[in-house]
Amino acid sequence: MPATRKILILLAVILLFASSCGRDEGGADGQGKGRGGAGVAGKDGGRLVIGMQQEPEILNEAVNSMVAGIYVCNMIFSKFVKHNDRMELVPDLITAIPTVENGGISPDHLTYTYHLRENAAWHDGVPLTSADVEFTWRLMMHPGVNVETRQGWDIIDSVDTPDEHTVVFHLREVYANFAGDCFYDESVLPAHLLGGKLGPEFQGLDFHRSPVGSGPFIFSEWVPGSHITVRANRNWYGGEPGLDEIVIVFSPDANALLMRLEAGEVMAVDNAPNELLKVAERISGVTVHRNAALFNEHLDVNFENEILSDRRVRAALARGIDREELSERIYDGVWIPAWGDEHPSSPYYSDAGRRNFTFDPAASRKLLGEAGWVDSDGDGIREKNGKRLTIEISTTTGSLNRERTEVVLQEQFRSLGVDLRIRNHHPTVMFGSYDEGGILKTGRFDLALYAFLAPPDPSTKDGSYSERFIPPAGQNYSRIRNARLTDLLARGGRTFDFAERKRIYDEVAMIVADEIPIIPLLWVTQLDAMPSSLRGYRPNPTQSGDTWNVAEWRLEE
Repeated sequence: MPATRKILILLAVILLFASSCGRDEGGADGQGKGRGGAGVAGKDGGRLVIGMQQEPEILNEAVNSMVAGIYVCNMIFSKFVKHNDRMELVPDLITAIPTVENGGISPDHLTYTYHLRENAAWHDGVPLTSADVEFTWRLMMHPGVNVETRQGWDIIDSVDTPDEHTVVFHLREVYANFAGDCFYDESVLPAHLLGGKLGPEFQGLDFHRSPVGSGPFIFSEWVPGSHITVRANRNWYGGEPGLDEIVIVFSPDANALLMRLEAGEVMAVDNAPNELLKVAERISGVTVHRNAALFNEHLDVNFENEILSDRRVRAALARGIDREELSERIYDGVWIPAWGDEHPSSPYYSDAGRRNFTFDPAASRKLLGEAGWVDSDGDGIREKNGKRLTIEISTTTGSLNRERTEVVLQEQFRSLGVDLRIRNHHPTVMFGSYDEGGILKTGRFDLALYAFLAPPDPSTKDGSYSERFIPPAGQNYSRIRNARLTDLLARGGRTFDFAERKRIYDEVAMIVADEIPIIPLLWVTQLDAMPSSLRGYRPNPTQSGDTWNVAEWRLEE
């Protein structure tokens, strides 16, 4: 359920964010004259061409949570629930969110009853029923399918389908955020197309690159390295979408993407580089939305690396980073320093990270010395037992700001006596599945630079830090093994009382700040350039992403 890391990201990991909540700046024309984009013919006024840097690996959130993929999957697939732009949980495929009061949740919180929309259908015309929901649960728990995470799914004891439009989940244990997680990160998938195909071969199915969904837009084509096109689903259960067609054009180079926006080759840019602010006034017909998203730009620290397994080294690196310099030099102050994994606007925010992550290079040097790393030959790099203090950092290729961040970190770490080497990967490799040798999933990194999502409910931290969710079982990419942390995370997920939950997650924050499985860097402010003539665009700060209400988008002359 919860894919806390998206990649995703920015977005996937990372700079790829498909989420936010915004304000306006600039713009004016937006009528799409001459804006063909990707060489795909279309109807002016009903067709939106959006540029983005990262291309999805596949279009199936069950096995890949890359944010670029989520952006597109939101158009094609249906989920039970989503968050709106005010971070309120709203129903999608279901008629109402279950509660104890409406009878959807049993008094003991172990039985959840959902009612599906009766007019929901797959894009091939087959009705979407409770059998598809039950099938998707079996897919998520199938031992031969390496899904992104089984958190939340693994407490389901059984699923009943008393009729085609009713689904009943029976849980083995209480999970306070089950209604908010059940089919929130993952889409319902078609049993009639994927049944009988569960196993190691599932990852390679053609379906993932030519999907059949039940959402407001129908998959049309995917030209690798160029674009993905979707067209309106006129029979969608939520009503006819306002756009005829959407084309997502991929342009890995940030500056080239802005040039394409200026030239009118694309009408919009999702998660634009901050250089957009310097050229926005020159671009006619474009409005820039500033979105204070819940994405945390950070470093994952691999506990299985021999050097980084020493907490003193992790702490030295965490205290040796000047976040203010990163904010100003890389993002012109638009992105703000982060001290933990909980957004400052969250009621669960803790300031525990400030104590361990505040910039203090003298403390960093002292910690490295205590760990046995000294510069014995005077070349500026520390050694221990004849081995240089060399650490690799990895991020996604084509992300200019991340690559610049790596260079600044090189400078900052060099002053501590640390040799930081850069080894970047294509986004589809960085965020690839376990079966396909994804860098994060298989742990083939020292430090990984990307952004993950801080969801509105902290229960999803379980999937990021619990011993139960070390890949391939989940998204504990740091491979942290801490029994107390695992127990607290499990308790937090079972607790309903806010005050008690706050105490639990405050202790979680202290352990994370002390053990340092991640080094938080910055909170993302996403810049989205959209046509000034686009109506209904309401960027979203949560996992639901900017395309959460894509059916409401309309272009006006």
